[in-house]
Amino acid sequence: MPRILKSLIATACVALVLSASALATRIMVVSNIHYMDRALYQGSELFIRALRAGDGKYAQFGDELMAALCDQVRALRPDALIVTGDLTFNGERDSHAALAGWFARIEAQGTPVWVIPGNHDINVTSARGFAGDGWYAVPPVAPEEFCAIYADHMLPPEGGAGLSYAVDVNSSLRVAMTDVAYYEGGAQTFGLFTAGHAAWLEEALSGAGGTELITATHHSLLPHTRFSQESFLMFGHEAMEALALKHGVRLNLSGHMHAQHIARQGALADAALGAFCSWPHRYALVTLDRGALTYQAKSLDPVFLPEGFLEDSRAWFEGIAREKTEAALEGVDEDDQALMAGFAARFNLAYFAGTYDRDDPAWRDDPAYRLWRARADEPFGQYLNLVMDEPTGDNLCCAFNPD
Repeated sequence: MPRILKSLIATACVALVLSASALATRIMVVSNIHYMDRALYQGSELFIRALRAGDGKYAQFGDELMAALCDQVRALRPDALIVTGDLTFNGERDSHAALAGWFARIEAQGTPVWVIPGNHDINVTSARGFAGDGWYAVPPVAPEEFCAIYADHMLPPEGGAGLSYAVDVNSSLRVAMTDVAYYEGGAQTFGLFTAGHAAWLEEALSGAGGTELITATHHSLLPHTRFSQESFLMFGHEAMEALALKHGVRLNLSGHMHAQHIARQGALADAALGAFCSWPHRYALVTLDRGALTYQAKSLDPVFLPEGFLEDSRAWFEGIAREKTEAALEGVDEDDQALMAGFAARFNLAYFAGTYDRDDPAWRDDPAYRLWRARADEPFGQYLNLVMDEPTGDNLCCAFNPD
């Protein structure tokens, strides 16, 4: 075949692919950014110690992560960026203001940003800054202030459903941004779906015609694991689930758990996105293409991060798990302690990244696992008993064929 004909065919194929992809709607999703304005902690040893005592947040590098997110959005050019709560570290007003500045940068690139609050965002009584080896109280935000700061990234909320609103990404996709966080009188960790939420959501999901409907919450809509249900599943989830199924919602986008996990209940999936602030710094890409709906969890491309950032972040996350386990195993034989702590760190990396596979024999063949089974009364041993034997499935991707 002549070279010029090959070139013409290749060009035509590329054009067809581009034309087909142009028909698709794509949204990016992030959750649990836990951003903190650098001026509130810079140079504080206490802040670093507080993070080391936490759950693996790499919050001391929030600006680096947001800069990478800007670059990732610019590379992918999605139709919208959805943020499902826990925008800030602990609801500091200055952190919200600075984060809104980052969102403005993303919107300047041509991608709208839509947000809902989580349990770390509004009326947080523990909002504080850090200086040296001490801390000081800083102003949190009330619901009205939250709306003012993020006025360009949310629609006016309607009564009875917190700060909920529905946004039409385009003529093909509507996302019901459902605020189930509870912050009346002070932020609480639980989520609550009330009769007011139900009335609002019924209206938001009705009359959409052939538009694809997705819901977004901070707390889980469906039960995920025995470990997560008590703390992360919203109260009143049954009512929201019934409405979602009634209106043909196939996907709910959530966060809160910090672990990448997908729960499925019949035709509905609840995709809990891993925390953006923690290794491996997850985001999700949701694609709607001629009725086919796909959710795919991904990690920030390392080319958008400082050299060695992902490796350092992984070591930070792993080190915290190792340190906590070693402290809990005080008095255990030193060699056994090292084996058990190493196992705990590796397991947490896989579990929170969404890559743990129950059927991989390497986990139970590990000598450290037998040591943990012998100490099932230890906190981490109890945790292992809860999560290791549960079905794992594919926690990075779910796909729905056209109706």
